[in-house]
Amino acid sequence: MTILLFALWGSLVALNILDGHSTWKVLRPKQLNREKNPLARWIFSRLGVVWGIVVSELLWIGFITCVFFLLLRGSNPLALKILLGLLALGNLIFLALVINNYLVWRRIRKRDSQDGD
Repeated sequence: MTILLFALWGSLVALNILDGHSTWKVLRPKQLNREKNPLARWIFSRLGVVWGIVVSELLWIGFITCVFFLLLRGSNPLALKILLGLLALGNLIFLALVINNYLVWRRIRKRDSQDGD
């Protein structure tokens, strides 16, 4: 089960990095109105898109990592099952976010290329 937990944690970290990349693709150049999360939009308006993404992703990945190792450390079977469920849910949520972001980016690119013709 430990290997599965580490694999899910690693994929969640990777999905968070892809979330940052896909968010940057959708929001550049200076299109903060496209961001649906008001907290993220506020952070991006204060720090800029790139630094806002870096800071928010580092904080989120740090939080995920702390929870992961705190629950893993005890090796309590119930805690491990809870951790497995949380990681699986987090992976599904972030996979949906990343797919949506890249689909939005593709629609934006398509629209912009049609406007330029």
